[in-house]
Amino acid sequence: MVAHILRLKLRLLANGFRRSPWQLVGVIVGGLYALGLVALLIVAAWFVADQGSWLTPISVLVSSVVVLGWAIIPPLLTGVDLTLEPARFVHFGIPSKKLSPGLILAGFISVPALLTVVAMLCFSVLWRLNAGAFAVALLTNLATAVMAILACQYLTIVATTLRSKRRFREISFGLLFTVLIMLGPIINLVTQAGEQAGSWIGPVTEVLSYTPFGTFAAVPGSVVEQSFAISGLIHTGLGLLYLVGLVWLLVRATSAAVIAPPPQNKAAAAKGLGFFKWLPSTPTGAVAARCLTYWFRDPRYAISVIMVPLLPVLFYFMGTQTGNFTLMFLVGPIIGVLLGFSISADISYDNTAFALHVLTGVNGRADRAGRVLAVGLISIIPILTAGILPGLLSGQSWRVVGDLGLSLAALLVGFAVSSVVSARYTYSVPLPGDNPMKTPPGNGMRVAVTQLGTFALMGLLLVPVIIPFAFGLAQQSTMLGALTLALALIYGAGLLFAGMVWGGRWFEQRQPELMQAVMLNK
Repeated sequence: MVAHILRLKLRLLANGFRRSPWQLVGVIVGGLYALGLVALLIVAAWFVADQGSWLTPISVLVSSVVVLGWAIIPPLLTGVDLTLEPARFVHFGIPSKKLSPGLILAGFISVPALLTVVAMLCFSVLWRLNAGAFAVALLTNLATAVMAILACQYLTIVATTLRSKRRFREISFGLLFTVLIMLGPIINLVTQAGEQAGSWIGPVTEVLSYTPFGTFAAVPGSVVEQSFAISGLIHTGLGLLYLVGLVWLLVRATSAAVIAPPPQNKAAAAKGLGFFKWLPSTPTGAVAARCLTYWFRDPRYAISVIMVPLLPVLFYFMGTQTGNFTLMFLVGPIIGVLLGFSISADISYDNTAFALHVLTGVNGRADRAGRVLAVGLISIIPILTAGILPGLLSGQSWRVVGDLGLSLAALLVGFAVSSVVSARYTYSVPLPGDNPMKTPPGNGMRVAVTQLGTFALMGLLLVPVIIPFAFGLAQQSTMLGALTLALALIYGAGLLFAGMVWGGRWFEQRQPELMQAVMLNK
């Protein structure tokens, strides 16, 4: 049975390369890139081999990163090859004692697993100056690679229930997207930590050397220090204990997975009326309550405004690098534009739920007002905070009124433009339940032109408010700041009313076309 499963995994791997020439090209390019990283690792390890006391911390740190990477990234974020997932064998009635060893060994037959084993073996050149340590490193680094792959398999089985839940997948994608956005500050923190490595790398690696992440990596160092009889045996014993325990856990989890049926998604139980309880029983209130429900439950909306809470962090990080925190004063207006723009594709996101608006006969003005009210309730605290705090914290209280006025103007103008645009233009968006970061194919140019035009119109309509704000900023005038705030409220409210009326008329006139567009997601 074990040999049969291994042959099946090898055949599936080979067939995957034959499925598409472009897929084969991608695998080759990715493999060459990975081999290039392995080569860099070998060169780095070769040149630091004479660093003496630093060798053990470096070995433990690299091994810990490898094990942690395998334990976190594939099971929780990127996913793994599920072709021979244990749950797929539930209906075959194969005894778990025969099936489990084959499935566990099949987990080592993959390009990433092979590259990891090769990389860890090559990393042994770190100990090239001591023949005994080098021989031991070959064995311990191989054991570390096995530990990493087995940990990935075990956590993948454990996380199967979580991965089957839509909310977990959405949170995972959101975290991954956040990490990508914050990559600059993260790299900066890592760089600063690297510059101060001497103060923390010793204590950290000392702790890691007694954990499953780095216990094997500490063994070659004990050979060099001639303390293998004590320290080396302790780390070897701990490593073997961790490895045997992991194998035991993996066998139990695999045996249970080939017997238990896959987890079933259950619909969430509805409790109470939600936002419908708190908003008025009018068409506008009903639309606002439905939209608020989507804002708090549909991750597509959260992803569209994920930059809002991250902007202050990014701008503060840029200020610490340049010594100039001027960008912090732009957080309010930018957040206003982003939140105002966020409802420009509201009807597209509705998909089949848009039928509720059509069948119930909601008039256009109520539909536009309800959608604006929903986002307005969410936006008010971020806008007030971003508009007021920068001026107060910087000691420039004279500019607070003007900053707040420009921020509110950006929000109101954004609502006005989006109320018109969303009733006139629709485009493909991720469907409900899809990956919120998915980009539907075929309409990239149309989406780009529509969004660029929307932002350009917002900027043009903001000019009457920007003029007194700029003069007030140049003269440090609180009076002109107050004029900016008053103009923002009056002018912005007027534009918003006009946008809801105009957008409402288009909404009523184009309901059949809008319904057809959202049903076809185009």
